[in-house]
Amino acid sequence: MKPKVLAVVPARAGSKRLPQKNIKLLNGLPLISHTFEAIKKSQYISATIVTSDCSKVLEISNHYANTYQLKRPAELASDTASSLDVLLHAVDFASSIDEFDIICLLQPTSPLRTAQDIDAAIALYIEKQAKGVVSMTKCEHSPLWSTSLETGSDFKEFIKGLSNTRSQDLKAFYQLNGAIYLIERKTLLASKKLFLDNDYYPFVMSPESSIDIDTKLDFMFAELVLKER
Repeated sequence: MKPKVLAVVPARAGSKRLPQKNIKLLNGLPLISHTFEAIKKSQYISATIVTSDCSKVLEISNHYANTYQLKRPAELASDTASSLDVLLHAVDFASSIDEFDIICLLQPTSPLRTAQDIDAAIALYIEKQAKGVVSMTKCEHSPLWSTSLETGSDFKEFIKGLSNTRSQDLKAFYQLNGAIYLIERKTLLASKKLFLDNDYYPFVMSPESSIDIDTKLDFMFAELVLKER
């Protein structure tokens, strides 16, 4: 039987580096609408909860079917509020809507994540009989070619340890991209953890789909990529 999947979209009003970024127009649509459009095309997601302290975000979300607005309390809208607490608050609210099997956290700062990405991650979850899945992407630059510069000897030790290996011959590394987090609802409620020790799998996304909006430069780059799609 097909599992019931709930999407949770967290969208805080405050943003220090890019003010009001969640409602800023990206290629003609508010940033957050790109996530709603991907959800709308998903074959698995049956309902969405938008958790926000921004009235404009909640108003935008009201135009999408099967989408519920959750006004976020002040204590969950601060700089110190954790994503986990925000998610648990939304899942508690979801219990009045339906009994969901899988929670899918989708941050609006990943506007190039597609419905195909979401559905492929959920398909992997089902195939692996997983408790959770998290999206990742290949590192553009190997961490083996990086170092801390906290002390005077950091750079010296780093240079000493470098080899003549070409960057393309180095081992591939992958990083979290913040686009998709899947977790079994009952496991989330029991563990109060988003990252699990067991039955947890990576879902690899393309660098293009993994663009994360944090700064004005990120925004400009995402707009350029969207126009080329």
